[in-house]
Amino acid sequence: MKKLEILLVPLFVFLLVNHTYSQRWDYWSTPLSLTDSSSDNINPQIHYLSFIENTYYAFWEKSEDDLSTSIYFKEFYTNNAPEVFLSEPEVHITNLQFIDIKFNNGNTDTSFYAFYESDRTGINKIYYRVYSNNGLNEENILTQSGNEQTNLICNNNGRIVWMEEEKIMHVKLDRELYTFSDPVTIDSGGCSFPSIEQPGFDWGWGYGFPVVAWVKEENNSASIMLRSYDEETGWLEPLTLFTGSQCSNLSFCNGIGPLSILTWDYYNDTVWQTITYDLEDAQIFISEFSNDNPFNPRFYSGFIPVKGSRYLDAGIFSIVYNSVDTSDIYTSPFYFGVYASLDEYQNVSNSINTVRKPRIHSGQVVGCNFYFINTWEEFVNNHWQIKYSMAHECLSGIEEDNASQSLDIIAAPNPTKDITRITFTLRESSNVSLKIYNSAGIMVDLVKTGELLGGTHSYEWNRRGVQTSGIYFIVLETDTNRGTRKLIIN
Repeated sequence: MKKLEILLVPLFVFLLVNHTYSQRWDYWSTPLSLTDSSSDNINPQIHYLSFIENTYYAFWEKSEDDLSTSIYFKEFYTNNAPEVFLSEPEVHITNLQFIDIKFNNGNTDTSFYAFYESDRTGINKIYYRVYSNNGLNEENILTQSGNEQTNLICNNNGRIVWMEEEKIMHVKLDRELYTFSDPVTIDSGGCSFPSIEQPGFDWGWGYGFPVVAWVKEENNSASIMLRSYDEETGWLEPLTLFTGSQCSNLSFCNGIGPLSILTWDYYNDTVWQTITYDLEDAQIFISEFSNDNPFNPRFYSGFIPVKGSRYLDAGIFSIVYNSVDTSDIYTSPFYFGVYASLDEYQNVSNSINTVRKPRIHSGQVVGCNFYFINTWEEFVNNHWQIKYSMAHECLSGIEEDNASQSLDIIAAPNPTKDITRITFTLRESSNVSLKIYNSAGIMVDLVKTGELLGGTHSYEWNRRGVQTSGIYFIVLETDTNRGTRKLIIN
């Protein structure tokens, strides 16, 4: 399947082909309209699904009156007219989310689960329907909770997160048995902006990868929180990644590269800035540009570097930039990522209207060209409409040379309370440095430095002066290579 070839990026290194961005202000296409009507159309999503055909579909919410909201869809790359996916008189059906079963388990007749919010009973609740060879089945309710449920978000690992009265809730769908785990409260009180990692298929990012992130407000400050799940011990304790005056619009990235990247708006008591944090590589970046309003940032992750590169310098960063009485969607060049200066961004929307909610989606692949779709909502003729623009990169995939593969580091036990053993193998003699960093990118311990012979080496590390529990990183550097391993300290 073409999509599987797209997503198996850990096997490849993506190379830049003939791009000079300082001269490419037309990188994104002229804006086009996905919707054109006298009603509100919002919240677009573009997915590759085994639906009517195996192709790319656009889904969105359409409200023709104040009493109801329906879900419409169309094949994205055709001129076919939109069709109704979900609709019910005088009911608002919103926030459609998918869990793709066919793509993860090709032997099943079930194609995907469609989850959504509905106010049929007078309060918002989460429901789902299953699409199989027999079509779309009957509606089911996710839980029997009597509380209002909002902010639904799902991913293709089967994780489902939502909010109930400032609580973050979680359920896991077993994609082989078609059963749901019991609901779990991730955190309660002052919670908002829940998010989960967004793999295109069953993507594993190592032991204890944070699967839920959210904003928690208390004591006149806001913190970015993370919580991980361990198959042996269950849910680990919540971790605080960042604390500031005000944080909003938190989201995990999506894309064809590393998915361990969070981005959010940050108010520093004077202006708004964006913050992007790569959990895998322990890097944080605060934008140099600022504004009086939130940017609502979204990051689309690019490729995985083999040696020495940063995960944040490949991908597309899209923001809402407000200037005087106008707002526009600004988007960075692909290979500049979050490090682009504002004058290197392209004004994608070029509109005289109010715009909001940018998002980058994966599109089709033609030859070496990977297409990206940038959608946003634009207020036209007193209604919200969905606009989009497209761009592409010619990415060449070649297998990594064995001599330049990332160093493999083993840490056991992990998570640990006190002591862990760090093991690695060198192909040949080299100068090495073995260090421990905290999640803010600050070195907290030097384990080993100097020349080592080729072969396997093992060192016992005691947390010693490291008092704070949380996510740490083991970083091994040699004359020619570099490796990183996440370490969780309970």
